[in-house]
Amino acid sequence: RLPRRLVSELADVVHKRTHGHALFVVQLLNSLVSDLTISYSPLLHRFYWDQDNVCTLNTADNVASLIVSNLTSLPIGELQCLRIISCFGMQVHIDLLELLEVFKMAPQGGFGLYLRNLCDQGIIEVISTLVVFTHDLIQEQVYKIIPLKERQQLHCEIGIFLGSKTSLGASSEHKPIDAAMDQLYLSDVSDNEETHIDASSLVAIATSQINHAGPEFFSDRSQHIRFASWNFCAGKNAADHSSFRAALHFYKNGIAFLSHDLWLEDTYELCLKLYEGAAFSSSALGENSQIVMYANGIINNVNLEDSLVAQSLLIGSSSVLGKYTESVARGIAVLRQLKFDIPATQTPVVVMQTIERTEREASMYNFSQIANNQKRGDTKTRKILKLVESIAAACYQIASPWLPLVACETVRYSLQNGIHAESASSFGIVAFF
Repeated sequence: RLPRRLVSELADVVHKRTHGHALFVVQLLNSLVSDLTISYSPLLHRFYWDQDNVCTLNTADNVASLIVSNLTSLPIGELQCLRIISCFGMQVHIDLLELLEVFKMAPQGGFGLYLRNLCDQGIIEVISTLVVFTHDLIQEQVYKIIPLKERQQLHCEIGIFLGSKTSLGASSEHKPIDAAMDQLYLSDVSDNEETHIDASSLVAIATSQINHAGPEFFSDRSQHIRFASWNFCAGKNAADHSSFRAALHFYKNGIAFLSHDLWLEDTYELCLKLYEGAAFSSSALGENSQIVMYANGIINNVNLEDSLVAQSLLIGSSSVLGKYTESVARGIAVLRQLKFDIPATQTPVVVMQTIERTEREASMYNFSQIANNQKRGDTKTRKILKLVESIAAACYQIASPWLPLVACETVRYSLQNGIHAESASSFGIVAFF
C-alpha cells in the first residue's frame, strides 16, 4: 500500500473523471493498468505513473451519462453558469467569463463563485486560460435542457452585451455600414482593462451569438439590418486575416438576416458588400458553385458598374474550370458595355493596326507623365483593370487573338483614367507584341 502523499494527485484525477462512482473507479484504474499508464517499476519497487499523462485523461461516456443525469439537481447558480458556458460550445476563454461578470443574466455572485465546485464535480475543468466541459455529452445536454425560446434569448442577450464592448453596439445601429466599420477598427477592445480578448475576436464571438439566436428570433426589420451589418464586419475581419471559411459563414448569415429585404434602397450597399464578400471568400476556398451563385446574385440585381467585382470573380471561376472561351466571351461583352473600343474581328491586320495606334498614343507620354498619372486612378478604374486582368489570363491560356486587342484598349484606358499596378500586364503585353 502506497503512502497518501504519492497517490493523492492520482486519486484526485480519478475521482473527477469517475464522479466518485465505485464501479467507474475500478474500471478506470483497470484500464490505466492495461494500457500501461500505471505500471510496476522494478527500480522504485512500486507502481509508477506519469502524472501529466494522467491529468490528460478524458471523461468516459458512461461517467458523462451519470453526470448528465444529475444536472437538474445542481444549485441554480451552478446551472446558470453552465448554461451560459454551453452557449459558446465545448470551451470558453476565462477572460470572456470575466467580461460577462456584469452581464445581467450571469449567475449571482459571478462565475468564479461556482467554477471551483463544478471542477470538483468533474463537469468542467480549467486548462490554462480555457474553461472546458469534460465531455461533449455534458455540454450537449446542458445546452439541450434550455428551452428553445430561452436559449435564443440567452444567445441574443450575450451577443448584444459583448457587441456593446465593441463599436458593434448601439452606436453603430443608426450609422452607415462604412462608418461603423471605421469605428470598429478605431475601437481597440484589447486596450480595455476588462479583457485581454482582442477586438476582432470579440466581434466574431458577439456576432456568432446573434447568429445562434437566428434571424427568425428578431421581428424588427431594423434589427435584421443591424445584425446583417454585424455579420459583414465579422466577415470582413475574418477575410482580412485570411480565414475565408469563417468569413463565408458570416457573409451567409448576413444575407440570411436580409432575406426579406434584399436589394432595397436602404439595404442595397450592405447587400452588395455581403454578396461580394461571399463570392470572394468562395473564390479563395475554390468553391466554384458558390462563386457563381453569389456573383450572379449581384449581376442580376445591380447596375453594370456595381457588378464589376462579381464579373471578374465569375470570369475567374469559369477559367478555373477550364472554360476559357466562355470566360473570354463574357469578358469581351462586359468591356464593350463599358465602351471599350474592342474591334469586331481579330484578324492579324486588325491586331497590328490596333497595336500601332496604341504605340503612337503611348509615345505621346514620357516616363514622368506616366508615373504621375498613377494619382488619377479611382475605385471604378481599379475594378475595371482587375476585370481586364482576369480576361487577359483566360486569353493567355488559349492563345486567344483577343489578348493584344484587350491589352491595347486597356493601355489607352489607363492613360486616360489613371494607371494602377493592374495596368502593368497590359503594358507588358503590348510591348511584347
